[in-house]
Amino acid sequence: MLQTFNDMFFFQFVTPGLADWFLSLGMQAASWSTAACLVTLKDDTLFSNLKKITVPTLILHGIHDKVCLFPLAIAQKNGIKNATLIPFEYSGHGLFYEQKDKFNKELTQFIG
Repeated sequence: MLQTFNDMFFFQFVTPGLADWFLSLGMQAASWSTAACLVTLKDDTLFSNLKKITVPTLILHGIHDKVCLFPLAIAQKNGIKNATLIPFEYSGHGLFYEQKDKFNKELTQFIG
């Protein structure tokens, strides 16, 4: 299961060393905790809470994300009054690594 998640996380090629390191992070977690997180992700829907968010919100999302599909980002943007959605064209879920320069620029610009 963790290997499948690892394979889905990045859109761009990552070195075998990085892939192994990333997989090792999941292997260090308690299996019961990982399973509990997956159940929560599967069962909880928080869309009704989005309208309660009133602060400016930045949503950074890879369009090739296979963990949280891009339509989720669109739904979040539509549900949060002051949200800005920045799509990352060359990223999956690991956009902070795959497009780190754009990620840092957008985040710095937003908080600055």
